[in-house]
Amino acid sequence: MKKKTLKTMVAAAAVLSSAAIAQAATVDINIYGASAQYLFWNTAASNFLTAKGCTSITKAEDSSKKHGITSGKACSGFGGNDVIIRYSSKASYESVRSLKGTTNPDGCPNAYQRKMADSVTAPNTLTCQTITLGASDVSGEAFVQESHGQKFGPLGGGLVDNVLTGENASGLTSYNPLVVPFGFFVNNAVTAKKCTTAAGAMSGEYCASDADCGGTAGSCGAASTIDNITRLQAVSIFSGTIADWSDFGGYFTAQPVVACLRHAGSGTAAALDFSVVRGNGWGSGLASFENPGAVWFNEGSTDLIKCVNGNSTATPSGSAIGAIGYADADQTVGAAGTSQNVKAVKYNGHFGTRYSIRNGVYDFWTTQWVYEDAARTSLAQRPVVDALVAYASSPANVPATKAKYWATKDEMKFFKGSEAEYPYLLGAINPQLP
Repeated sequence: MKKKTLKTMVAAAAVLSSAAIAQAATVDINIYGASAQYLFWNTAASNFLTAKGCTSITKAEDSSKKHGITSGKACSGFGGNDVIIRYSSKASYESVRSLKGTTNPDGCPNAYQRKMADSVTAPNTLTCQTITLGASDVSGEAFVQESHGQKFGPLGGGLVDNVLTGENASGLTSYNPLVVPFGFFVNNAVTAKKCTTAAGAMSGEYCASDADCGGTAGSCGAASTIDNITRLQAVSIFSGTIADWSDFGGYFTAQPVVACLRHAGSGTAAALDFSVVRGNGWGSGLASFENPGAVWFNEGSTDLIKCVNGNSTATPSGSAIGAIGYADADQTVGAAGTSQNVKAVKYNGHFGTRYSIRNGVYDFWTTQWVYEDAARTSLAQRPVVDALVAYASSPANVPATKAKYWATKDEMKFFKGSEAEYPYLLGAINPQLP
């Protein structure tokens, strides 16, 4: 009798185990919007799935570097389900629009879908996917910019006219797990002369001759790519009010300024508008109309870096021009490819590193907004969404390749509650050193 009972129990357990395997499903999480979010999850998604007990983790991105996908099998942290995380870079304002179904730019079966990487094996095949989370560098209400010009700046793509009066995010659940740093990038041809160490106390100052450095022979060095811009210079450039680099002084190599901007709807553009150009009320206004050869607008950060690199329909692989732009501070530039002519420069004497932004040294950053229509999140998606937000909120989980720049909201000693505020000392909820 005991043997029969044991056999029955074993058989029942096997049936339950088989049933559990049969019930395992594939959970799709589709994150759409900001280019910065794309860069983050393209690095962090594998670590996240590993932490949740997934196996056979694979990832891929399409050739444009705008659509990525990471998948994991039999994730013990999610009831044995397979999980697919897609992340696409478009523009931050698409975060709200895709979740509220207010537009359908990709011609998908419904307005809650956007074209994203189909699978790890076919990342260049884009299929319509329902958006789970919308990622934005700023709040929806901060999209009050306008832009008129070619879709891809000097590479053409057709005229785009964006006039925004704010994106209504009411009814959506919002999260603020991360802080996004931005920075400036110049073409290597943007050069100026500076005093060398032979100038003593004047070392590093701009110069036109040795006399500007104290007179020591050779103390005014040869022109080299600039390594810093100030807020005044940034305001002058991106408002479109300065024409030539030599207008900043004869120590700059004379050549036309080429300002590479993002189209309105970009969170990066809104960040520049509020944090730098418009500032706290005593700045200027962003340029809003294309001026070929002087002001270009670009759809994504990748497109903007190509603009800075000097890419155009005439010179598709880049050229030496007086170009400058802005993007996520952790953009990889200077390597072979479309960014070989590009260099990151300091802003007001500092790079937008994690230490600088959280300790009140650098102010060109925003608090990230992740939006969700909770009513449309399925029961299977719920634990994955919650885990994604919690994972991104922990300082310990910032990927090693991003840890130099990205910060989590809770580690910030200086903070701002909205884009229109200037950062103030708040005190970190989860202090980190230094």
